[in-house]
Amino acid sequence: MEYNIEFKCEGDNLEVIPDGIVNNTGITFPKAHTENVLMCYLAKELKNYKKDSLCRVPFCVTVEAEALGANIKLGDMKNGPRVESYAFTTIEELENIKNIDFKKGRINEVLEAVEKLSNEGECVALTVEGPFTILSSIIDPMIFYKGIRKNKEKIDEFLMVLEDNIVSYIIEGIKRGAKIISYGDPVGSLDIVGPKVYQQYSGRISHNILKRVEPYLDNAVIHLCGKTSTAFEKYGLSVSKAIEIEEELSYGEAINKILQNRKNVKFIGNACIKRTPFIMKNPVVWEIKLL
Repeated sequence: MEYNIEFKCEGDNLEVIPDGIVNNTGITFPKAHTENVLMCYLAKELKNYKKDSLCRVPFCVTVEAEALGANIKLGDMKNGPRVESYAFTTIEELENIKNIDFKKGRINEVLEAVEKLSNEGECVALTVEGPFTILSSIIDPMIFYKGIRKNKEKIDEFLMVLEDNIVSYIIEGIKRGAKIISYGDPVGSLDIVGPKVYQQYSGRISHNILKRVEPYLDNAVIHLCGKTSTAFEKYGLSVSKAIEIEEELSYGEAINKILQNRKNVKFIGNACIKRTPFIMKNPVVWEIKLL
């Protein structure tokens, strides 16, 4: 049977924490963003609340940027972590960027939460942001885009550091027991940066990252944001193949089934990871084959 790819973006990428969970559990913010024990507790509570099959961490998009030097205001339940000030204010300062220390700070707490949840038998999805989403929290994007035109060599060096660190984070997450890496780069999506920057920078680098981690996906799968996977296909970076799911399963249950029975599948996409609690209208999961 032929299936058409119909991807609709779910919008906001900040995890909304229902009032009921906070009131019933006594979880406080911003502690739930900074302590692995609370991250585990909240991830399981969200899973149960949504009737999901996955535990997802973290609950924001700022973890990698903070580990690379951004000053993050952690906020509260209603207003999640946001950038308070950039790590760098000029293109010249970008050469001072240092590799992430995965044994320190909030990124360490996230990895500890992944390991604990995995050891408890949970299927853990670790959310990883792409390069342009991270850099938008590290340096003013307007300064960055001017740098593309005027300081290409420095920009290339900076983006290589981002690429290396994202690869390292994904591999570390898999080592800690994450079965699913949820990967997207909303700030670097085709509709935001345009075809030229996408092909030369954001799309190309995301493709590099995924190709580099592919050998580590023996017992894990990468779920690509539908914006990422459909843009890849548009520019000849991937092809899609429909995997038919016979039973009436939620999207998360279908992913779990693929993890258990289809070890050759490394990437899936053309859908939103937020759909995991819901029964699929079309009984397919899209395998993405990178070219």
